[in-house]
Amino acid sequence: MTASEKSVRVWEAAYRQYGRAWETTARCGKGDRVAAQEMATASWAVAAAWRQIASATRLPWWTLAALESAAGAFEAQAREYETGEASKGS
Repeated sequence: MTASEKSVRVWEAAYRQYGRAWETTARCGKGDRVAAQEMATASWAVAAAWRQIASATRLPWWTLAALESAAGAFEAQAREYETGEASKGS
């Protein structure tokens, strides 16, 4: 079973947001609080999109594990940007 069209659209929008945030962070630096907040927000959105796909579809266990791992990585990144840890080279 594949992800619903809605889930795919949400995922695509989250990744576009993430791409813009990444570009802003690359220009401004990880220490810029506005850019860091934008990156944290985008990372949370990507994580939520991965979790939505994982919960809305019946997939093999190994695919679900990969989705959960991806979501966890984006959540960790979001926390780093929220706390300022990303600017310290994490």
